Amino acid sequence: MAKGKTPARKAPRTAAPPIQVQDAPLAELSRDQLSVFLYVALTPEETRAIVKERKLSIPGFRPGSLGEVERCDVIADEIHADPLAASAVLAALAKAFERPPFPRLALGEDGAADLLDVGAGDAALALALWRVLSDRSAGIRGLALPLLDELAAHYFGPVPEGSAPPGRAGPAEEDPAARAEALALALGKAEERLQAAEKEGQARTDEARRKGEEQREKLQVALRDARARESRAVDESARAREEAAAARQELARLRAEADALRGSDAALEAQRARAEAREASGKLGALEARLERAREREHELAAEVERIRAERPAVRPAEAGDTRPEETEAAEAETWLFPVYTREFYDSLDGWDRRIQRSAFKQAQLLAQDHRHPSLRALPLEGLPGYYRVRVATDVRLIYRRPERQNTIELLSLIDREDLDRYIRQAKTRG
Repeated sequence: MAKGKTPARKAPRTAAPPIQVQDAPLAELSRDQLSVFLYVALTPEETRAIVKERKLSIPGFRPGSLGEVERCDVIADEIHADPLAASAVLAALAKAFERPPFPRLALGEDGAADLLDVGAGDAALALALWRVLSDRSAGIRGLALPLLDELAAHYFGPVPEGSAPPGRAGPAEEDPAARAEALALALGKAEERLQAAEKEGQARTDEARRKGEEQREKLQVALRDARARESRAVDESARAREEAAAARQELARLRAEADALRGSDAALEAQRARAEAREASGKLGALEARLERAREREHELAAEVERIRAERPAVRPAEAGDTRPEETEAAEAETWLFPVYTREFYDSLDGWDRRIQRSAFKQAQLLAQDHRHPSLRALPLEGLPGYYRVRVATDVRLIYRRPERQNTIELLSLIDREDLDRYIRQAKTRG
């Protein structure tokens, strides 16, 4: 039977037993075989109802946008996954056709082949009528008459009351010549109709064959496209799942590394802070101790200066032959300056050996006694008014400053000769 064609009216028959799932094991068919059977046997409305009832879908497609081929494919996949799903298909077939043909007849191989040949073309109704009218039993042949009457009324229209059908003589017309002529005319018309029917049937057969081949090609193309889309969808879904899993693992790894780095950075920072705090505390204690010693030394030197000043007028020449004039003593007193050892000076002593430190103090004492002594080689620092440097060793210089209008000398720093430019830049910045 052609797809979508309304089945011919059947003669009254007794109700067949209810169709069960096991009566048609559809799951035994391959996917393509089952899909094309559904395409031929069910109407689009029936496949759409089954898809909606079973809540079936294809990834990437909305259920309402599926074509008829895609719906048949997805129903076939559902039946393969769950054979009990075939009950929806069998119920739709039972509703449309009541029961399969010849339910109580054992077909055998020949009967099955004949039945398939009859149903494969558009002439199924003609073949079925031909077979029934050729039966040897008159009762069997009579079963075809009601259907023929319905077909005649459908194609030729109803016969008016009181008139005889074309080609049949009335009760009063019993002339053999007229009857022969009528029969010949009817036979000619029948032959014409037969030829026309044969031509039309051949044309319909050719057209149906052509459409069937086109439909089959379209169906094959649609099946290939659907399978290709399904394969791509499955591959893309698997790839997406793999990428998502890899991304989650990478995220977890990065979070773990970040937590570990934060913990290690915090621990190192705390340890470094504690070490710096201890170092700063030690330096502060050392600086305070040096400052205290410097203050004590300053007080001692101040007391010594005062003592010397107090004792100087009372000093008598030890020998009568002392010939140093008073002008020389006055000149020496004028060149003497009070040394001020700054905190910067004591800080700069760190890192130098004891020989350099001793030489620095000797030069500082010589500066206090006579800042113009030639051995000091005192030179002013360029760009820093009031700043001078004296030689302590080959590459070591002592920086000092003479404040204006003060009888003091400030000892500032003990540095390497190569650091003079840097010291001058820093002093300008501080100034």
